[in-house]
Amino acid sequence: MSGVFEIPHEMEQLIERELKEIGYSLHDPRGLAKAIQGLSDFYIHNPQSPTPWTQTAVQAAYLSYFFPLNALRSWSVTEEGHRFDFFKGLQNVVDFGSGLGAGSWWLAEIENHTYIESADLARKLHQRLSEDQKCKSWLPKVPPRFPAQSLGLFSYSLTELNEIPAWALSLEALMIVEPSTRDDGRKLLHLRQQLLDEGFHIWAPCTHQKQCPLLKDSLTDWCHDRIHFKAPDWFLKIEALLPFKNQTLTMSYLLARKSPPPSFGTERARLTGDRLNEKGKSRQLVCRSDEREFLSWLHRDGEPVQMARGELIEFPTDYEKKSNEIRPKSEIKRL
Repeated sequence: MSGVFEIPHEMEQLIERELKEIGYSLHDPRGLAKAIQGLSDFYIHNPQSPTPWTQTAVQAAYLSYFFPLNALRSWSVTEEGHRFDFFKGLQNVVDFGSGLGAGSWWLAEIENHTYIESADLARKLHQRLSEDQKCKSWLPKVPPRFPAQSLGLFSYSLTELNEIPAWALSLEALMIVEPSTRDDGRKLLHLRQQLLDEGFHIWAPCTHQKQCPLLKDSLTDWCHDRIHFKAPDWFLKIEALLPFKNQTLTMSYLLARKSPPPSFGTERARLTGDRLNEKGKSRQLVCRSDEREFLSWLHRDGEPVQMARGELIEFPTDYEKKSNEIRPKSEIKRL
């Protein structure tokens, strides 16, 4: 993924409106920073517990911090899906554990939205954030059936479950966005294999339908992506009071459908690691098959092209292979 993501102005206005309703403001960084630190600590110590929505400080923290950042993560994944027409033909979004709707904010082209959220207060707050409520419904639990051509959306909600719900496997498509931690990332690698076994095709980030090399050949590696984030002034003032910073945002994700992805005619690969500078060479983890491979450049041959984790490339046809290292002899084309 490339580009710089920013919190939209209309989202800022909605957040500020709702914060004022509960006695907070984007212009009160100290009060918001305290609330954000408290909710962060809760998530760290209670990773599988539901968000305690009834607390006013939790609402303020989620509105000002977790909601916009999760929305930007989902925006980047949605943009990646648009590159391949992943959402084409889908008629309904089933947003499970929808919270305030960060995951589905960018899916306006899909006409019908069903939000599944057990917390009554979160449902009501989400409804207030939704300016256009046409073709949208909020439910406390999963209905018995869904329309054909539905997309199951899980945005930071599978982390609270031991496994994906059985009903989700009956849908045409799945969009899953999870934290970039090792535990969540490894869990997603196992889920990827389960989806393949259930007849799904992985559209992104993977460029192949084989076993994941990070799962097959490593006990510790996991796949995650990174996007650049341009923070507004009010966010920077809040963040200055917090021990964690967000110059970039990370996430682990999967886009999967029952129908296969389009054929692109060339071998594609995705950079799944940051460039590592070592003595005499630079290496960058790349994924194109079930082999764990690195693109490799010798420093004596000149400075390698800077490419970011998550970028999609056309795999070079002219290269030398040394063990698990691919040393390109021609220029690499970005896709």
